[in-house]
Amino acid sequence: MTTRFVLPFADVGSGILPSSGAKLFFFDTDGVTAKNTFTTVTGTVANTNPVIADSKGVFPAIFISGSYKVTLKNKNDTQIWGLVPVEEF
Repeated sequence: MTTRFVLPFADVGSGILPSSGAKLFFFDTDGVTAKNTFTTVTGTVANTNPVIADSKGVFPAIFISGSYKVTLKNKNDTQIWGLVPVEEF
């Protein structure tokens, strides 16, 4: 089973929301090994890793299974926040 991923922080700093091309990287709890997320609740189709925000800074549907560490970078690969632990519920 999977759970829909919700950004742990809606505001990524100084009132700025994720921008066009922002990237969410998903890792296993070791913070190194890439881990799949999914496009649907059934967990049968994997997202790309990183998942990339559209031209409005909106990420597509992301469903997770288990525990992850997540890093958010802007389109220039500057880290906004990193290795935040998240879990499905």
